Order: sequence, then structure tokens, then C-alpha cells
Amino acid sequence: MNNLTLMTTFLFLCNLLLNKIQESFPRYSRTFPYITGVLLGLLGLGLMIFNVNAPGGFHLDLRVLAIISAVYMSGRLAGAISLIILLIGRFVLLDISNTAGLYAGIAMLILAFVLSGALFDGKHNHSWKRWAIVVGSSMILPGLPVYMTYDGNIMLPFLLVMFVYTLGGLFTYLLLTYLSRSNRSIYLLKESASRDYLTGLHNPRAFEAIFEQKVLHATRTGEPFALLMLDIDHFKSVNDTYGHSAGDAVLAGMGELLHHFVRSSDDCARKGGEEFVVLLHCCSYNQARQAGERLRQQIEQHVFLLPDGQQLRITASIGVSVFPDRSAEELLDEADQALYRAKHEGRNRVCAAGI
Repeated sequence: MNNLTLMTTFLFLCNLLLNKIQESFPRYSRTFPYITGVLLGLLGLGLMIFNVNAPGGFHLDLRVLAIISAVYMSGRLAGAISLIILLIGRFVLLDISNTAGLYAGIAMLILAFVLSGALFDGKHNHSWKRWAIVVGSSMILPGLPVYMTYDGNIMLPFLLVMFVYTLGGLFTYLLLTYLSRSNRSIYLLKESASRDYLTGLHNPRAFEAIFEQKVLHATRTGEPFALLMLDIDHFKSVNDTYGHSAGDAVLAGMGELLHHFVRSSDDCARKGGEEFVVLLHCCSYNQARQAGERLRQQIEQHVFLLPDGQQLRITASIGVSVFPDRSAEELLDEADQALYRAKHEGRNRVCAAGI
């Protein structure tokens, strides 16, 4: 019971911590395997400490599940870290005079890592058959020869081991499956709340939050960033000539084009109607002008496919402003004014704030 309680608490806290890091510090996601490996290694040590003494001087606990869970959650690296921690803990925390029990414990840990690494490796595979193979092979088989050579009635201790390991393995499988599906559901809800349904880009509310974070980061680090405000030229005529479904196809195509144009560190959003905005991370004034011109040319050269099979070419006007050349309060207004000037001067051009 202590092992199951400890297992539940640790897995929930580990999952909560990883989600918090991913949400608040996404650039540190590469540290997930290390964090998971250490946390699950500590979990295994706790499971060892709160073990149950079985007949014959054996220690009955669920430490193997810590390694399996580490690989399941974050891959082989996490499993290897937890394996090392548990191997060291096995010699430090538990009695090593029982040679058979020592060898069986080490075999269980290593076999758990090898099998879970082969069948899971952080892919969150929900197959109960794979889980049963890993648990049965790593937790029950290594101890079978030990109990077979046990001097006395082996039936009771062996059945006890079978029951505890099977119950613990099933419980952990259900718990990890629940956490994985919950994480996926929460992610989908957040995505649907922050994404524009038509283009797949950030919606205006999400853009406001991203913009505030970008300003805070740039203020703290001194790194400049640029804002490109883009408006499709003569978009109303597209709807009037080809229909609103064609207009939606153009907007969706523009969303896909912007998604491929920006870097992974950049952000883009649909501001409303046919207007879009792009935030370029660590981008100077000259770089922003050049990026705006490249984007304008890509839009001009792109062929948009309409629902009826027709092909359409469009152009766009772009306004540019850069932080900290402009304050956060002025940035959006001046990009909008630059966009208006690009429209007024003939469209299909890039204009920068203050120029």
C-alpha cells in the first residue's frame, strides 16, 4: 500500500512539474529526460525504503516500475538515469548479504530498462500487451529461479510476489495512461482556445499574451524584435468575385504560408479579417525590412488553390516596426500606420514606421 501511494504521488507531481516547465519555459524541454530520470530514480529509492520483507529474506517492492515509467514518459535517457540511481541505491540502502536476492534485483532493474526501452521509448504507447510483457518479464521472471531454489514452501511467497507485481504494474499502467490522455486533452483544449479555426495561427487573444511576453523578454535581455503587420490587397473583391468559400481558402493558404515562413522562435497570428501579424524574434530594423520584402515576394509568387480548382494570385501590403526603436505602446500603432501608408502608396509594398 505504501508503494502504491508513493507511486501515485510521485507520478502526479512529476507530470505536473514537466507540464509547468513546458508551459512556462518551453526552451528547457530538452531537460525533460534528465528531470524525469532523477525524479523517477528518487521514486525508486523511496519504493526500496518502504519495501516489504518477504519469506526467505527477500525485499518486495515496486522499484522496477520507476524505470519503466521513466522510459514510458521521457525515453531511454530518463530510464538510464533512473537505472543508475537505483543500482547505486540497491547497494547502499539494502542488505547485500543475500546474494541470490541481490542478483535477482539487479537483473530485474536491467531487464526492465532494456525491455521498456525497446517497447516504449517515450512514445506513450498505450498497448496493455506491451506493458504486460515488460512487467511480467522484468519483475516476475528474474525472481522465479530464486524462489524455485528457496528452501521451503515456495508457493506462498511466489504467489505473493505475483500478486503484488501484477497489481502494481496494472495500477501504474492505468495511471500513466490516464495522465497521458489528460495531458493530450488539455493540450487540445489550449490549442483550440488560442488558435484561429481557419488559418491555424494564433488568434487575437493569444497574440496579446505572446506580445506582452515578447516585450518583457526584450526589455530584460535588450534583444530587439520586429512586428510585421500584413493585409491582403483587394480581399473584398476575392469574396465578391469567387465567393466566401474562396476567400476562406485564401485565408487558410495565407496561414499555411506564414507558418512555413517564420522560424520556430517567431510567432504569427490572424489579427482579424484579412489582416495578419508576425513577431520576428531578435530582429533588427534592417533585418525586419528585408524579412518583410521576402514575405511580400513569397505572397506575390504563391499560387492559391480555390475550392473549385481555380488558381489565384494575390498581393499583400506590409507595415514594419521594431522594438526598442519604438516603445511597446507605439509598436502596434506605428506598424498599423506603416501598413496604411503602404496601401495608400499603391499596395503590394513594404513600409516601415518612421520612414
